[in-house]
Amino acid sequence: MSDFARHLEDGLLMRYIDGELPARKARQVEKHLQACWQCRTEIEELKSTVAECIRYRKYVLGVHLPDPPHPWADLSREFARIDDSVSAEPFFARIFRPVASFRWSLAGAAALALVCAVIYQLRDTPSVQAAALLKRAVAATASRPVKPVRRIRFRTSSQQFVRNIAAGKAAALPQSLEARFQQAHYASNDPLSARAFENFRDSLPQKQDEVSTVANPETHEGNCYRIHTSTDTGDVASATLVLRTTDLVPVEGLLEFRDNQFIEFSEFTESPSRSTDTTIASVETPERPAVPPSRLAVAPPRKSVSISDELQVLSALHQIGADLGDPIQVTRTADQITVSGVGVPPQRRQLIQRKLDSMPNVAVQFSEPVAAPVLQGSTSAAPAPSGTPRPSALTSRIQNRLEEQVGGRAALERFTSQILDVNETVMSRARALRTLAERFPGGDETQLTAGDRRLLGEMAREHINALSATIRSLQHDLNPVLAGLGGVTAHRAVSQANSWQTAADDVTRASRRVEVLLSVLLGVAPGQPSAELPSDVMNAVSELRADLDRCQQLLAQEGGG
Repeated sequence: MSDFARHLEDGLLMRYIDGELPARKARQVEKHLQACWQCRTEIEELKSTVAECIRYRKYVLGVHLPDPPHPWADLSREFARIDDSVSAEPFFARIFRPVASFRWSLAGAAALALVCAVIYQLRDTPSVQAAALLKRAVAATASRPVKPVRRIRFRTSSQQFVRNIAAGKAAALPQSLEARFQQAHYASNDPLSARAFENFRDSLPQKQDEVSTVANPETHEGNCYRIHTSTDTGDVASATLVLRTTDLVPVEGLLEFRDNQFIEFSEFTESPSRSTDTTIASVETPERPAVPPSRLAVAPPRKSVSISDELQVLSALHQIGADLGDPIQVTRTADQITVSGVGVPPQRRQLIQRKLDSMPNVAVQFSEPVAAPVLQGSTSAAPAPSGTPRPSALTSRIQNRLEEQVGGRAALERFTSQILDVNETVMSRARALRTLAERFPGGDETQLTAGDRRLLGEMAREHINALSATIRSLQHDLNPVLAGLGGVTAHRAVSQANSWQTAADDVTRASRRVEVLLSVLLGVAPGQPSAELPSDVMNAVSELRADLDRCQQLLAQEGGG
């Protein structure tokens, strides 16, 4: 493996541009640039920067600055003449001479102004640095190729949400989240951008900036610029943007409100939550205990824990969105509640630990995934399949018609990504609702106090409301396309569930059916499509909505709504 297997450093690229590299090294750089689009983009940006500097020196410095001053004359003779004239005057005459007093006052005022200017410049340096960094980041964004689809993850104290931004258009945010962005006067269409942060910062009448260098929050390797802007006015207390030092790409943003609420947004690069059974088992059931645990119980438990204690732990996790896809488990024994997880990101670990630190009889244990051992003589990778199954004629016909409906191959890819993201949100909410139903069935729910039952009902209702809004959005985007393919909705039997817990199971089963049918329809999973597939998808989504309405109705009847 040569030295150019990875991306080239800026210093090496600058030497290449300046022609300072030896011939052999220059040929290696040229060979690497032919195969690496990222380094080609980087060198074009460097050339553009050098060109801007040359134009600045030529057209700004060379035109608007005055000519250099003439050489100073020899002042020794003039100083000698002044000394001779002053020495001839009496001392008191020199002291009270008006011209001398005026000269001393003028010199003192000039010195004081110079000191004030230096102090002001030192105080204003972070603001200058922040403004300059943001302008560079905006310019770098304009010079980079636009990604066809970006996935942005939003986190608040009570929810998390992932949406796509494709071709400048973004899926709608939940109403509560959109209202927060409007309250902050911060653009929500693409918040993870230098332009959005710059516009927000420029709109502040008063602000204090802080620029520092931190570790990359995504990879924990390399450095990033952190711009932190605080203000004493408005509903937002502070805003933060983290930029990679190498290319000034925003990787994380944060808005902190005065009511202690926050919105965190970052690039979503994790693999989808739809996993095979093997992957789920490896995440949820580690092959060995977590040693050492991240945090153990500080003191021996003084009393046995109850179902009410378990509800309080689940409520705390729900407040930070840890019940929506984070690979964690909650286990209750006679004297302790254990919150464990495998492969949880470090930032989420810290947030979960801070949330549960003050709760008694709770232990938090995190560990990393254990790689499966490779037996001697075996290969590390599974054998490649003998051949890729060709899609059936019906599958190809459905895909072609779907492409025509949405407006081309690129539009179909964006449509597919958007629908799958919405379906991920549906599945995460359905699983969270089912978890509550399984942990607190009808018989156990009666053991809770009236306050605990209200808390359980509020948690279930939040999942139901969010799920209802997501399903309405799914139908809004999906039904017109499916209707164009000949899909129709038939009347279905109403759910016969007699408790909201049972209805939650129906919601989970209906969500899984929607996921399977959507995967076949969009061509992302194998299956046996039929001519009625568009109608099957529409009916499956309608059934899911009906089961959810039944769950909401039963929850209200039982006093949880």
